[in-house]
Amino acid sequence: MHGSSTSMRLHCDIVGDIAVIKDAPLDTQLRMAGSIMNRNRNVKVVLAQSTPVQGNFRLCEFKVIAGENRTFTVHRENGCLFHLDLATVHFSPRLIQERRLVAEDARPGECVLNMFGGAGTFSIEIAKKCPEKVFNIDVNPEAVRFCLRNILANRLRGRVTAVLADAKEATIVLFTEWMDRILLPLPEKSREYLNVAVSALKQRGIIQYYDFIDAMKDESPAEKMWERIRSLIDEDRITLSKARIVKSVAPRRYLVSLELRKS
Repeated sequence: MHGSSTSMRLHCDIVGDIAVIKDAPLDTQLRMAGSIMNRNRNVKVVLAQSTPVQGNFRLCEFKVIAGENRTFTVHRENGCLFHLDLATVHFSPRLIQERRLVAEDARPGECVLNMFGGAGTFSIEIAKKCPEKVFNIDVNPEAVRFCLRNILANRLRGRVTAVLADAKEATIVLFTEWMDRILLPLPEKSREYLNVAVSALKQRGIIQYYDFIDAMKDESPAEKMWERIRSLIDEDRITLSKARIVKSVAPRRYLVSLELRKS
């Protein structure tokens, strides 16, 4: 088990110096907490997730099972530093590979819009790869506060801008036909905001779209996703450039990433 990965054997996530246990009864949580702290001396807190992720801010509640009484931590990932409070800001360490891949795709000089930016994790990793400007929009005031803190921690002042606003309203007012690259990393809202993102995209610009899809054994989740959303797009110049399965979230249910390009 290490700082940014998931231990399948212990069924927990590690975020900074906090271990988060999920889907385990109390007696199992207590046994796991002792085992986790014995095996990983860097872990100072063990939390148990006590409610599902819910609400517009995608938050859940935690119980402290062992260690210090806190939910705040500093998480290191892909050469970046993130200050996070797991009780007030949504964060998934399981997307470490996806954040790295998206950052590697970014090109110098790009203007990037992250419509559901949270504490700035995608945005900061992209900015480290030297795009011209990254705008990180979120409606959660705590997420924006942590994004500002993370901008300073990663020495990206002037390169990443944190915006407290509804992504749809801010995009329509501020970003029409301006962006080289747009991220829609909130699957529950991506379809609703897709055409707004298209309207903000330059010619030859890219949308990184994320959504959940159910697919049978003989179906391609990515192809099924594209078929589902292509009829929703108002602009007929949007084409599918690349697609990948990010992860399986349940039997035959997948988180899929589509790279959409405006010709």
